[in-house]
Amino acid sequence: MGIIKKILFTMLSLLLVSVACNGQLQQLSLNSTNPDITWWVQPKTEGSPSGFEISTSGYRMEDAVKGVVPGVVFTAYVEADEVPDPNYSDNIHRVDAAFFNRPFWYRTTFQLPTSVKPGQQIWLQFDNTNRYADFYMNGVKLSGTRESTKDVSGHMLRTKYEVSHLVSHDQENVVAVLITDADQKKTRDAKDQFGVVASPTYLSAASWDWMPYVPGRLAGITGNVSLNFTGDVTMEDPWVRSELESNDIAYLFVSTELKNASDQAKEVLLSGRIQPGNIQFSKQVHLEANTSKKIYMDRKEMEALIVKQPKLWWPNGYGEPHLYTCTLRSEIDGAVSDQKEITFGIRQYEYQYSRNNAGWPVLQFFINGQRIFLKGGNWGMSEYLLRCSRKEYETKIKLHKDMNYNMIRLWTGCVTDDAFYDYCDRYGIMVWDDFWLYVAYNDVANDEDFKANALDKVKRLRNHPSIALWCGANETHPKPELDGYLRSIVALEDHNDRMYKSSSNQDGLSGSGWWGNQPPKHHFENSGSNLAWNNPPYPYGSDRGYGLRTEIGTATFPNYESVKEFMPAESLWPLPTDEQLEKDDDNVWNKHYFGKEASNASPINYKRAVNTQFGESDNLIAFCEKAQYLNIEVMKGIYEAWNDKMWEDASGLLLWMSQSAYPSFVWQTYDYYHDATGAYWGAKYACEPLHIQWNAANNSVKAINTTSEDLKGAVATARVFTFGGKELAAYGRREKVNVPASNKKEVYRLNFDSCKACFDAELTPLHFIKLELKDSLGNMLSENFYWRNGEKELDYTKLNKLPAADLTFTLLDKADDGKQILLKNQGKSVAFGNRLRLVRHDTQERVLPVLFSDNYFTLMPGEEKIVQISDLEAGQFDLLWKQYGYKEEHVLVVKKKK
Repeated sequence: MGIIKKILFTMLSLLLVSVACNGQLQQLSLNSTNPDITWWVQPKTEGSPSGFEISTSGYRMEDAVKGVVPGVVFTAYVEADEVPDPNYSDNIHRVDAAFFNRPFWYRTTFQLPTSVKPGQQIWLQFDNTNRYADFYMNGVKLSGTRESTKDVSGHMLRTKYEVSHLVSHDQENVVAVLITDADQKKTRDAKDQFGVVASPTYLSAASWDWMPYVPGRLAGITGNVSLNFTGDVTMEDPWVRSELESNDIAYLFVSTELKNASDQAKEVLLSGRIQPGNIQFSKQVHLEANTSKKIYMDRKEMEALIVKQPKLWWPNGYGEPHLYTCTLRSEIDGAVSDQKEITFGIRQYEYQYSRNNAGWPVLQFFINGQRIFLKGGNWGMSEYLLRCSRKEYETKIKLHKDMNYNMIRLWTGCVTDDAFYDYCDRYGIMVWDDFWLYVAYNDVANDEDFKANALDKVKRLRNHPSIALWCGANETHPKPELDGYLRSIVALEDHNDRMYKSSSNQDGLSGSGWWGNQPPKHHFENSGSNLAWNNPPYPYGSDRGYGLRTEIGTATFPNYESVKEFMPAESLWPLPTDEQLEKDDDNVWNKHYFGKEASNASPINYKRAVNTQFGESDNLIAFCEKAQYLNIEVMKGIYEAWNDKMWEDASGLLLWMSQSAYPSFVWQTYDYYHDATGAYWGAKYACEPLHIQWNAANNSVKAINTTSEDLKGAVATARVFTFGGKELAAYGRREKVNVPASNKKEVYRLNFDSCKACFDAELTPLHFIKLELKDSLGNMLSENFYWRNGEKELDYTKLNKLPAADLTFTLLDKADDGKQILLKNQGKSVAFGNRLRLVRHDTQERVLPVLFSDNYFTLMPGEEKIVQISDLEAGQFDLLWKQYGYKEEHVLVVKKKK
């Protein structure tokens, strides 16, 4: 009989109550999303009551606010409207940080469900606290011997206490937690490195060049809290491993620690069922009283753990990310004592080093025998106040999948929520998982704290097939004693199923940078390979080459609709001067990282590039619009340059960053509100599994195949159009091409250099290149589009003189999960840069997130395109269309029913 679950769907979709197959209660959520649970938060002050008193029934907190669990102290005060909206203007910089930089009490009460019977083991579990925590229940201290003892390092560390003897079955129960940061004296202006005095923690909590200093530095109960109910024998850290004999035969290994909490020996039946495939296995185990034992089961003992024709887990673009579920039980005398459900994937990671043109080693990833070209981005945080819900994690990961990414790097272990890994598993996104060390400041507050957290992290997450690599430190190596320890636990607790790597940009990696926007030609000609502290970067040929780059990034302006959400109206225009961008700390633009705080992103150069390449603007709406086309060009150029060097030099690239944790103008593809900027579309185009691209440096056209299947009999077509939309056949090409799996192939080179003066009399200086890749049956595999000035590089100002295009829109109600829109250019001019957006029909509020199959696209005269809109909720919407340079918007009413 399977598991029956009663689930309350809340904002976080968290489990409230689960019931085992024999009817016994297994878990009760103590998160604040449980309507029966209310947490209260207040600061610890001189002379305030002890935890013993606070955790007794009848005590009432004075001047407390409702807590958010999982969450942080500062967020509780934000939700209670005790501080102004920290997203807006420079509000968060005006908060009295001293109020939050001190210990805080959390307190809640609960009634034990009547279904919990005497004799059951009851466990109080905290999945994560940041950072030190002292736990109390019903007047008893669970951790340590005195209130000041910091004996629990909570970051990414599960903490569990057996509380059966403390719980009242018929009266109110109380839980109190004292949260203490590792460095209560660290202020906004302190010179000491927060990472040294606090690691392991969220290192960016004391500000970075993409998020502000958070008062309290994200101290709080940051993971799920629950009561768990078991029998005498429990299972700890169950693990399902897989090894591939070949892609047709997999061997499974199941292990768990069994703990007998009773004072009598127990005969335990450990059994499991794996789906799909209905794989069943069991083992009888004898456990002495008050002991634990590690249990292993493999194919030598149980033939059922040999899986033929397994459904393999593949990263996005290379196959389906198939998942299995193992339901594992410990039973005593026919009654379930404990039950766990483990989701896992059958896959096998391997790693090799090659040599690039400069002789440097290049790390390459393989999965299930297939070499993988890495395409992805970095996450600095999920959200700067840790307000990311389970549903929002799915949105963010789906957006990464839609950009055709296959990897996310978790910079310095910035994400501690299981939901992140769950959705990476589901959508085929590999995870480069850092520990909590930054640059040369590679020491930690306490070695043993760091080690305990690292050990728990590996045990907690090792079932996730998405984790592709464990990394010790950002841009450096951990000190030897920590480096050796991390290496050992990956070997012992993960069986080296994933590589442990000391550094994020050395030893087979190609450094970091460029930083700031660079035109595509620049990326094709020079990798910018660099370590963070090398200035200027080495020239190509003597540097580390393209290789595997884990950080490269640029400023990225959002759309106007987003900017006005977080910038005050009086500051929207004009943009800061170059001098203000360089020197003014107090400018509100700088507070959202378009200025001195984000100087690495070169905001001055970014502003100049928009103005010189696309023309000066007289308002922010126009500037934001033009910025999106710079974003497209820059982002596409970055990824396509790495595509161009695939396996000759490059093995992959991870953008700094793909995820926006705070409303800003830097390091992002989609913005804080999940609106896809031009950078999103540049990445989505360039990272297509099957892709055709043009090299701005040498006019090479290449077909890119980042799938696990050979591409045979495809046709690559290049068409060149004048500024007015006339096709010039003499410049076009059409050739057949075959591309092996996970590889590239040059098809031809365009002949723009045939005339050194002004080319052909018909070829206007500003012109357009349209590429198409079709399969042998004529089905479109990839489209790509470029604008080019053959006389004056990067001058696209004439785009502002394009006449309005005559477009028609037709709603095609053929899609199961959304809508299809047919757009056709009925006029004689080029319809450049068409942007679609969706708003609610009644309120005109924008609909986010929503997935378009294409956007910011260009249609030549007579050309048409079908755009798919998916992830639509039920309702009535207005589809707004705006052509580059024109204020008028076309409106099409779209209805979506369940």
